Amino acid sequence: MKATRTDAQIVTPDKFRRLLKIPTEAGPVALSEIIEPWQRADFEALDTAWMRAAGMQTPEAPRFTRAYLERPRGHSKTSDLAVLCVWALAFAQFDMRLAAAAGDRDQARFLRDAVDRLVRANPWLSEILSVQNYRVTCGRNGASLDILAADANTNYGLLLDAILIDEVTHWNDGGVKLWESLFSTAAKRSHCLLIIISNAGMGRGSSWQWTLRESCRESADWYFSRLDGPRASWITAKVLDEQRRMLPGQSFDRLWLNQWTTGIDGALSASDVEACTTLDGPRAEHAWDWEPMIAGLDLGVKNDHSALVVLGGHPTAERYRLVSVQSWKPPRPGGQIDLEKVKEACLEAHRRYRLECIVYDPSQAYLMAQQLGRQGVTCMEFAFTPKNLDWMTRTLLEVFANRSIELYDDADLTRDLLRLQVVERMTGFRLQATRDENGHCDRGMAFAMALPYVIAWSKALQEHRDAPPAERLFA
Repeated sequence: MKATRTDAQIVTPDKFRRLLKIPTEAGPVALSEIIEPWQRADFEALDTAWMRAAGMQTPEAPRFTRAYLERPRGHSKTSDLAVLCVWALAFAQFDMRLAAAAGDRDQARFLRDAVDRLVRANPWLSEILSVQNYRVTCGRNGASLDILAADANTNYGLLLDAILIDEVTHWNDGGVKLWESLFSTAAKRSHCLLIIISNAGMGRGSSWQWTLRESCRESADWYFSRLDGPRASWITAKVLDEQRRMLPGQSFDRLWLNQWTTGIDGALSASDVEACTTLDGPRAEHAWDWEPMIAGLDLGVKNDHSALVVLGGHPTAERYRLVSVQSWKPPRPGGQIDLEKVKEACLEAHRRYRLECIVYDPSQAYLMAQQLGRQGVTCMEFAFTPKNLDWMTRTLLEVFANRSIELYDDADLTRDLLRLQVVERMTGFRLQATRDENGHCDRGMAFAMALPYVIAWSKALQEHRDAPPAERLFA
């Protein structure tokens, strides 16, 4: 098919899908040969609206000019948006204006790349379409697509013929301004087509995305389509089993079962902790078959307890163990912990276990870390940034899922681990510590802070017998 042949002919969306090749690992394959029934149903439900928006005459008015498509992870959301965009750009009967919006620049880039892959897989498209950074244009008819990001404070008020919203449940709270701008823009032209495609989200019953989704679902003017769990033939049982094992329960339900969640879930189950409780008790001293040893210090002053947890890593196998747990509580409600006793315990643990470093929460332990440093103890600050919180949470989930951590029976630590919650946010996962008369999950948090460091150190030892100093390893 040559681009010059399309000048005078009407190429319907259905005909385009029969012509189009899709890039796959095995090379370009005709979309018509691999399209799934649920994909075909969504495409066909909106074909008439797309033709009308692109300036084509249709036998009847479109049933829907608004659509909300809800699909699980890996179900061709962004790729199908790219198919729709490419058809409209290539075959619109006038200089059609499209806008596609994503939650951030990275997500926006996914759509741009999906369009680029289609153009590369179909050389005849490259004759008429120009894929730029965040813009795609058609030289034949002057049509254009602008790709927007919700985190770029974009206020898009131009007249548009089609608007595509990608993964709206991943947009942060500031994204509602872009949504409102685009939604109001859609009302300026009667033929303007508006499509939202997204995974199920967090904040069931409370978030602005949930309110939007429910409004769309309940409206007779919206085409609403939802997949109840994974339906794609390319998502294997093996992949799902691994995802179920490694993700928090609610995250798996949201991403793969396509179920809305509150965004808060228990980090570990009792069976997880029980399966990993295989040791007789704490170690009395350092042993060369388990190295290095790293401690986590969660320090409280008033009301909260304090905890020092030492973990060890195997130098040749990806195995880790609980070495010791110590904790302190205020002598009375509102009382203060004797910080001198905590410092002495840190010095004793350093001597006994030859600690590589003590990882601490800087909000309370900064002064003590300075004092320990003057006595030869390396202390590493665990900054509670989104990146570090996500790293800590994922590491905790992974070692218990893989059964690569060995514990001894410590009732206080077990209670804390089971009280840790996973909170999922747009920036990643984080652990949330619940507070009760036994503290603020201090032992669990000290454990969780030390864990990613002992794993990183052990892996460095596997690659190089002499690991670099802690300051360079974790810089």
